[in-house]
Amino acid sequence: MPALDHINLCVPESVGEVSGTDAEEAWLKVLGYSRVPPGPEASQLGALFWFAADDGTQVHLTVDPQHRPSGAAHTAIRLDGALDATIEALEHSGHRCTTISFDGDRHVFATDPAGNLWELIGA
Repeated sequence: MPALDHINLCVPESVGEVSGTDAEEAWLKVLGYSRVPPGPEASQLGALFWFAADDGTQVHLTVDPQHRPSGAAHTAIRLDGALDATIEALEHSGHRCTTISFDGDRHVFATDPAGNLWELIGA
């Protein structure tokens, strides 16, 4: 059975006056990810910004000076009981959240500082 191990997202060099990785790290912290060190072999690949959730899934960041976020591609994560608090934290920090419901769940769409679209799912 396949299981998601990690995703790699591109971020611009900067978002306003903040580095793209710093802005994205703040976003990922709200979603429940913590910074972890990449292994020495992985450091040679250039993805030096790794973040992990409690379930072991990871988000890796790659700085791309030509970053252009997709209008439709997105990352979806299940937050269940943490969804309301996450929405509140994101909206408090200036992120717009749009909610729809289907299949018995709420699906909240928000854009991270790099312009990448996220789908946050909960009951």
